[in-house]
Amino acid sequence: MYRPRLIAIPLILLFLSFKASGQQLKADTSVNKQAPKTLFMNAGLQYLSQLTYAGRRDASSVPVLLPTFTLISTKGFFVAGIGYFDLNGSKSAAEGLSITPGYVFSFDKKKEFGGSISATKYFITDNSPIILSSFNATIDGQLHYNPDNIVKLTVDGSYRFSKTGPNDVINDAELSKEIQVTKTGKNNKDGLKITPTVTLYSGTQSFYKTSDSTLANNSSVLKNILSPGQTTTVQNQQVRQYAILALSGSLQLSYVIKTWQISFTPYLIQPYHQVNYANNTPQNGSYFLFTTGVSVTF
Repeated sequence: MYRPRLIAIPLILLFLSFKASGQQLKADTSVNKQAPKTLFMNAGLQYLSQLTYAGRRDASSVPVLLPTFTLISTKGFFVAGIGYFDLNGSKSAAEGLSITPGYVFSFDKKKEFGGSISATKYFITDNSPIILSSFNATIDGQLHYNPDNIVKLTVDGSYRFSKTGPNDVINDAELSKEIQVTKTGKNNKDGLKITPTVTLYSGTQSFYKTSDSTLANNSSVLKNILSPGQTTTVQNQQVRQYAILALSGSLQLSYVIKTWQISFTPYLIQPYHQVNYANNTPQNGSYFLFTTGVSVTF
C-alpha cells in the first residue's frame, strides 16, 4: 500500500512574491534625505481548500487557514513564519507553525535569471489531522529563467525529512506567464494580473507490494505432497521508486493596490502512479482545489 507524505502547495512562491513587492517599494527621498529602507515586512492570510503534496491529496486532507508573516531584506534574505489552523467544523483547531529562513538571488541586473534557497522547520502536533504532521523539515532550492518576460521557466528541488519512514526527494518543472490585464497606480504596477501556470511533479514514493508465498511454493511438487493445503502466507515488501507524481494547471488572479495584494487561484491536478493504501488499488482521478488570500507589505 502507498502512504504519501503530504505537504502544502510550495509556499516559497508566496515568499518570492513578497520579495518582488519589497524590491518595488522604495523610500520617498524627495522630501527628506533619509536612507532607503532596507527591511520590509509582509503580513497575510491565506485559505487553502485542501493541503496537497507534490500534486497528491489524501483522505485526511482538510481546509486550512494560514496566517503568514515575513521579514524581507533588500539584500535578498527573508524569514517567514506560517501558522496552521485546520477548518474541520467542530474539530477546528490550531495545529502548529513553521519557520522558513531563506535567500533570494539574481544572476543578472535585469533579474531574468535567479533563484532561491531555503529551509523549513515544522512544529506540527503529531496527532494533527492536517497532512503536514508527518514532516519534520525540508530543504528547498529553486532556479528560474524569464527572458524578456515572455515565459518563465522554474525548476525546483526539495529534500523532505519525515518524522517516520524514509525521506523524500521532490522535483518540479513549471512554465508560467504573468499577464497584466489592467495597469493603475503611480508606476503602472498596480491593477489586475493573471498568471496561467503548468507544473509537472516528480519524486520518490514508497508503497508496499503484497506477495503470496503459496504461489511460489506451488512450483515445488515435493513441497505440495509433504504439505497439502498449506495456509497462504502474505508478505508485504516495501518498494521505493522515483516517478512522475502529478501534472497541475492553475490560473492565478491577483489584484494589487499599492502595498496590498488580493489573490485567487484555482487548480486542476492530475496525479499519476498513486495507489490507495487501504486496498492497494490505483487512485489517479483528477481533482480541483483553490487558494485565496490577502497580504500587505510595509
